[in-house]
Amino acid sequence: MYASSQEYVLRLFSARKSRSALYSPLVYSSTFFGLVDLLSVAPWYVQCYLSMTGNLHGDEAKIFRIVRIFRVLQLEDFIVAFSKLDNVYRASKSVLKATGLMAIIIWVGSSALFFIFEQNNPNFRTCDAFVPLVGTETNPGCYDFESTVACNEVYDGMCSQVAFTNMPNTMFYVAVFLGGDWGFVDFTWQGKIVCMFLCVAGIALYAIPVGTLFDSFGAVLGLGGDDDEDEDEENSN
Repeated sequence: MYASSQEYVLRLFSARKSRSALYSPLVYSSTFFGLVDLLSVAPWYVQCYLSMTGNLHGDEAKIFRIVRIFRVLQLEDFIVAFSKLDNVYRASKSVLKATGLMAIIIWVGSSALFFIFEQNNPNFRTCDAFVPLVGTETNPGCYDFESTVACNEVYDGMCSQVAFTNMPNTMFYVAVFLGGDWGFVDFTWQGKIVCMFLCVAGIALYAIPVGTLFDSFGAVLGLGGDDDEDEDEENSN
């Protein structure tokens, strides 16, 4: 990983002599392959920082190794066809920035709303077998408490929330929701409104960058479809 870090620093340093980077390290760092270089080394430093601060334990560190797979995109140095990826990124960069900002706003905003509305939803609460699911006034059950904290005050450590326990946990599930996979559906009425918003607007917005990338691929590779065929027929006539 030290070798990869040195390579990235040298690429930034050499950008002052590179015409493709417009003789600017800043320009190179914002290009497609500049971002690939950064993503291939940055997770290692994040992993080291989290390990030193005690926020990362055991197998949790393996997730950062997956991000290093971005290095496969550096095959552009050996396979010329990979250079098309950079052209596609440049062609769709403005749309990706605009929709990416809106997507982040929707993702974070919806996650905050889900966390507020669903953090004490009894449908996502689990309790030990010793705790009755539904009790009486004198002996309340797992689903009778207003919050998981209140449940644990009576049944010490026997109640837990399986989802929407904190913002990172909620953001993970909302990211899955935006992909069209709804692992949880027993929301409160407020959560159902947020759910409908994501189905109508959120998922549609997330589809815009994908459509833009496909259009850019077609433009870069010269795949104009029916329009190009019509132009060829007109030229032949």
